[in-house]
This record gives sequence, structure tokens and C-alpha cells, in this order.
Amino acid sequence: MHKTVLSTVDVARLFNVTETTVKRWADEGMLKCQKTPGGHRKFPVRNVIDFAEKNNFEPTGSLTMPDHDGLGSTIQVAILRRDFPSLVRAFVEKALSPDRSDLHTFFSFLYEHRIQLWEIYDLVLRPGMVEIGERWVRGEIGIGQEHRASYETLDALARLQSEILIKPQTQESVLFACLGDELHEIGLRCASYLFEAEGWTTHYLGARTPSPDVIAALAELKPSVVALSITQAADLKQLRQDVSEITDAVRSRSMQLILGGAGVPAEVIDSIQYDGLLQSTRAIHSYVDRFMQERRRKGGAHECPGN
Repeated sequence: MHKTVLSTVDVARLFNVTETTVKRWADEGMLKCQKTPGGHRKFPVRNVIDFAEKNNFEPTGSLTMPDHDGLGSTIQVAILRRDFPSLVRAFVEKALSPDRSDLHTFFSFLYEHRIQLWEIYDLVLRPGMVEIGERWVRGEIGIGQEHRASYETLDALARLQSEILIKPQTQESVLFACLGDELHEIGLRCASYLFEAEGWTTHYLGARTPSPDVIAALAELKPSVVALSITQAADLKQLRQDVSEITDAVRSRSMQLILGGAGVPAEVIDSIQYDGLLQSTRAIHSYVDRFMQERRRKGGAHECPGN
């Protein structure tokens, strides 16, 4: 199993040298690399092969998923076969593991092996969190374990985001907020990371944001798009009022409004004008592509495309 993009540690392991030596090769231009926004060097495999051939270096190391929990081989085979149910099971076990580094290593390994961000979010993380919730409902795990899995997943996703290659910065920005009383915001965070990866500026307000604060933020920050996540609708009347007020503020400023989340009720959807109902990060990815195509078609004008 070979990675398509290698870290400094991976290259050092391959050639049995120190990380300092690899960094020197990169800084001197001998070994071409890319740098993430966080300053991490990333080495495409093609560059490493060219470097080895030009300098008569014979790779002596290997690239494998750490196997201290017995899941390494399973994960590698699952990636080769694109067996996402197996990857979901591996995620669940690592999310519930007491080893905090497990999740970050797992996500990073998937990304480096050409599992796209939206696939990690939609096909691994989302069903995995559902399974963890169901285990709690069945009494197989405690609420403490469920909460720890959620927060450590958020931490691992943040660490992964510092490693990914971000597209060139655009002039677009997006404001994220989660209405209602639901505290879980993993889906909203994944959406913000996906926009960021596409080169957008992201403004993140998080969970349980009152509608007046959303309206004040969009007036101050002037985003191209406002993204609302609704995961729970305990007070439908209040929710409809909040969304209606935000919609009016969005429309008055020629912005776009997109909705997402597991708890968007039909009564809200039918009563407002919105530009996208996006229930997956793959749908968000498609929306961003359409948005930017429309921008280019209009010659880059800073007027949001309509419905």
C-alpha cells in the first residue's frame, strides 16, 4: 500500500535518514515538495520517485498504517477495495479508543490515500457517529464515552485540516451557524472545512447561535453565503420565525442562503426562499462548484447567483 502524498516522517522512514535531512533536501530544491497553510511539507510520490532515481537512492523503509490495535491491515485492505463499511467500523473503534492520536492518524491516512474529504465526512464519519449514538441508546456505551468520541473527532478533524492542500484563495466567504438547541455540530464543522479547502474564507459561529447574532454577524462580515444547520426543532414556531428573519436579512443584502442538518422541518423549507438544501458534504462540494462556475460566467461580479 503506497501513499500518494508523503509527509517528512514518511520520506525519512523510506530512505532511513533523519527528518532534518529530508527538510534540507526540500529547502535546497533537491526534493520538490508542497507546503500546507500550516507549514507542513508534503511530498507527492512522483517527486520522491524522481528524486530517488536522480540520486541513486534505494528506498529501504515501508509505509503502513500503525497496527497497535490490530486494525492496520484491515484499514489498508478497505482503502484498496474502497470498502467504506469496514472503514466505518474502524472509525467507531478508534473514536471510542482511549488513545487520542488514533483518530487523527486514521483520518490523515485516509486522506493521504486519496479518500476525498467529502468521502471521509459522508461515508465514514457520518455513519460512524450514527453507530456510536445507537450504541449509547442500546446501553453499550455511556454518555461520557459518546461525548468524548464527539469532541475527540472534532479535534482530529481540526488537525487534519491543517494538513490538507487548500485551493487558491477566492474572494468568496461563508458564514456558518447552527440554530436550535442541539449541541452537536460535527456536520457544521465538516461543511466549514470543505468550503475552506475550496479556498473560501469561513466565519464560524457554531452551535446554538441566536438569530439576532447571526443577523449582526452577516451585517458585519458581509459573506457571499450564509449556511444554517438545523439539527433539532424543539420549538417549531420560534424556529420558523428565526429562519424567516435571517432569510429577510440575507435577501436584503443579495447573499445566498443554504440549509443543512438532520432536523430541517418541511414547514421551514416550504415557507422560505433558499438557494440550496444540502444534506451531505458531497452536495456542498457540488454547490461550491456551481457557485464558482456561475461567478466565472458572470465575469467575477460580486453579485450572488440566484436560485
